[in-house]
Amino acid sequence: MSRSLVRRSLSLIACGTGVILAGLLLAGALFWRGLIADLPTPNATDAVSDTQSILFVDRNGQPLYEAIDPNGNKYVPLPLDASPLACRQATIATEDSRFYTHPGVDALAVGRAVLQDAWHIARGGEGKFSFSGASTLTQQLARRLYLDPEERQNRTLRRKLREAWLAGRMERVQSKDEILALYLNTTYYGHFAVGIEAAAQAYFGVGASELDLAQCSLLAGLPQYPTGYNPIENPDAAKGRQGVVLALMAREGYITKAQAEDAGREALAYAATPFPIEAPHFVMWVSNQLTDYVDEETLSRGGLRVITTLDLDQQRLAEQIVRRRLAQLRPCTEGIAPPNCDPTADPARRAENAALAALDPATGAVTAMVGSPDFFDARVSGAVNATLTRRQPGSAIKPLTYAAVFDPERATADGRAPWTTATLIADLRTVFPTDEGRPYVPQNYDRRYHGPVTARAALANSYNIPAVKALQTVGVNALLEQAERLGISWRADGAPQPTSAGSASQDQTEAPRYGLALTLGGGEVSLLELTAAYAGFVNGGQRVTPHGIARIETLDGRVLYDATHDDALTPRPALDPRVAYLITDILSDNNARLPSFGPGNALELGFPAAAKTGTTTDWRDNWTLGYTPTLVAGTWVGNADNTPMLDVSGVSGAGPVWHDFMQAALRGAPKRDFAVPDGLTQVEICADSGLPPMAQLVRATADETIPCPLRRAEWFIEGTQPRVADMSHILVERDARTGRRAGPETPPEAIITETFWVLPPEYQTWARENNIPQPPPEIATADEASGEREHHDLLALTSPDANRVYRLDPSLPRESQAAPVSIYVAPELRSATVTLTADGATLAQVSGPDYTEWWPLQRGVHTLQAVATRRDGSRIISKPIVIQVVE
Repeated sequence: MSRSLVRRSLSLIACGTGVILAGLLLAGALFWRGLIADLPTPNATDAVSDTQSILFVDRNGQPLYEAIDPNGNKYVPLPLDASPLACRQATIATEDSRFYTHPGVDALAVGRAVLQDAWHIARGGEGKFSFSGASTLTQQLARRLYLDPEERQNRTLRRKLREAWLAGRMERVQSKDEILALYLNTTYYGHFAVGIEAAAQAYFGVGASELDLAQCSLLAGLPQYPTGYNPIENPDAAKGRQGVVLALMAREGYITKAQAEDAGREALAYAATPFPIEAPHFVMWVSNQLTDYVDEETLSRGGLRVITTLDLDQQRLAEQIVRRRLAQLRPCTEGIAPPNCDPTADPARRAENAALAALDPATGAVTAMVGSPDFFDARVSGAVNATLTRRQPGSAIKPLTYAAVFDPERATADGRAPWTTATLIADLRTVFPTDEGRPYVPQNYDRRYHGPVTARAALANSYNIPAVKALQTVGVNALLEQAERLGISWRADGAPQPTSAGSASQDQTEAPRYGLALTLGGGEVSLLELTAAYAGFVNGGQRVTPHGIARIETLDGRVLYDATHDDALTPRPALDPRVAYLITDILSDNNARLPSFGPGNALELGFPAAAKTGTTTDWRDNWTLGYTPTLVAGTWVGNADNTPMLDVSGVSGAGPVWHDFMQAALRGAPKRDFAVPDGLTQVEICADSGLPPMAQLVRATADETIPCPLRRAEWFIEGTQPRVADMSHILVERDARTGRRAGPETPPEAIITETFWVLPPEYQTWARENNIPQPPPEIATADEASGEREHHDLLALTSPDANRVYRLDPSLPRESQAAPVSIYVAPELRSATVTLTADGATLAQVSGPDYTEWWPLQRGVHTLQAVATRRDGSRIISKPIVIQVVE
């Protein structure tokens, strides 16, 4: 090929390549021009404009609050040098650690996000790139200021490119400090606050310049998820997020690890700067829900009226009652005299906070919400909404356990006889096995045992041991399921999860494993959700969703949302209506709860009402929840910082608040009885045995069975009523000379006829301790004649507990590992020889006064038993117990 031809070919190739490159450049320019054509040129605007207000009103149109800025936000711009250094550092560490070194777009963050997305797609995830976590602080600001609300939600490459261009332009026209100042002044921190100054005032009641490290680190964590991390409504979630921010600050070198730990331990008191508002906790609650029903662009324009479910008259009554009753729990001081205080109160009592939630049981519409006695009182963290805070409910959760065990359909599925309100339960010291091998021995609130009690009496008087037996019968999963169906979800943290991804990923927390203590309040709930669950007992077993927004409309009347058309708020079956009525009938039975509560207690209103109290064992929380056919309310008394109170129970603390509110709220309203559903029948039973009385006298050997003296009409689900008559009440002829039963040789003048309530063997010790006479011994029994019998009320092993598991310590000598074995010996056996046996072999002879012997631990399963040998050779044998020793 000639040299000229080569030159011509190369010239043509170069020309073609140039044309292609020019075409590509032109296409790229046209694409880029189209990509950014409609975007504004960034400048120093703060992007906060005047708009119409958003008006919150109660159900009758009475004003609650007027939010003057978009979304009801308070906006107070602040120069950067007026913002605390800790707040600036916390924001940079959390949102954009390389803020001062990148040109608006962080290439390293983009690369990391692409790799994460690719890995996610490769593992079968959604087949597109989201670039989550790649946005710089400048990009976030550009997105918020210059993109419309719809585009902001799109996770596309197009949006990322447009956002990057805007960020680059911002970096050209503004300094880094100006951008950071703009970010801090325009970011929404929740709680009606835009900007760091407004947030400082809204959450802590101080100016931004007064914020310390702990406060700054908490605020810096809010923008990612203002609703979920709001410390007023979710303090635990906010505290956890604060820990993440502090760790990031320490990683970036802004603070030391020790400073991070000190700040994390600091107790934060939340406050709010006073401003005109009614029902502040309620308004804050519903304002956080507006974005669930109206898009952000509509909210940003304002001009809305939010008609809520609140009854402002009822709300004001609730607020007054909470403050008055709480004051009466406090000790009297100089200048404050009864009835505005308690002259008997110990100064260490510390009952400083209270809450109340009320709603319509038919719909779940919240009619009153008091989150604390004073929203603006920082001393008691008054801005924290205690109706939404999750705490242990104590015995207030027991009705859900009994609802599960009363359910006949569940009983059939479990293959057991259904429990009824008349089921007899042994309220005696009971050792329950656990998965961990440690015996669980619950105590009653009054530290006493009550012997044989019906389920009605057990729930009405809030006895703990029967409630644990009920849960053991039905199973923990059944209670978890029943609670879930009524709107209570027990999980490890209880905090809401973000609805959109932020810069940090969140792992779902595995639900905890609960044991039998769940029925005594071992799982945390909020007052609002438990109050809504109680609504299911009065509305025929329907689950209702507590809600506060009835309607959202424009100022010219155009309806944007109507709760009556919201399928998510439609009540749904959650409980057999017959079971729901049985719970209601027990909780409204003033006579049944007299043994524990006495006459004239706080749960009596003078008209049909059902109620239940709850108190935690450490006095940190006490509750009262109850309802009538038209209103359900829950109350809580405690301290916002979780400090224990001193001797304040659900009866003396939350009970009077509930009592006064229900009477005031229902004053003048018709007094209605609870409706009885179909499928129930009433049967007369013996109040102590739970069985129908004998219709007539029936001869039974030497004794005479008689009808029981105490009777009551009891409700039963059709088909579950008892079919066997009571035969535990008998007439016995006793020989006055010997104390034993009269025999053929007993002269008539020595015969005494007495009435006895005959209890099974397991109740004999309890009967003796409570002076309940039992029939005298027979003249002579076959067992006695043989010289050997079991008599568990005279001789019993009291330690260790049955089913106890011991673990041998390999670091200790085997011969030094032993367990004490204690024996109860009745006074009439103190002269007998008491022998302890292990696996049938004699271990030792045990003597008083404590009758205790140390038993060397040996690997395996062992049976321990005591035998008392009298001087005449007759023997009394205790009930055996089985224990286990493992390596």
